[in-house]
Parts: sequence; structure tokens; C-alpha cells
Amino acid sequence: MDTFMSEAIILEAALISVLLALWLTSLLMHGLFRLMPATAHAPTTRPVRPIRLVASGSRATDRRNAA
Repeated sequence: MDTFMSEAIILEAALISVLLALWLTSLLMHGLFRLMPATAHAPTTRPVRPIRLVASGSRATDRRNAA
């Protein structure tokens, strides 16, 4: 009887520790994904262009608007 009770207590402790570990992991992952949301970065609508093209394009608009 004593052996059965000690094995039952060990099984119960193992089950509780596994459930506690799963619960803590889910809490930590939930907090991690709150810190790093997937939709935090807004998508850029215009493509990235080199600086020279942007600078020359602004001068061309200035010339067109000057007349």
C-alpha cells in the first residue's frame, strides 16, 4: 500500500509540474506576441528608389511648376 501511494504522489507531482510548465509557457508566449505584433509595421505604398532618382525628380517638378 505504501508503494502504491508513493507512486501515486510522484505521478500527481509530475502531472502538476507538466501542467504548470505548459501554463507558464502559454503565458510567456502570449506576452511575447503582444510585444511583437505581426501587423505593427505599416506596409509602404511606394517603392524605395535611390536618392539620385528622387533628387532629380524633385528638380524636374520644380522646373515644371516655375513656368
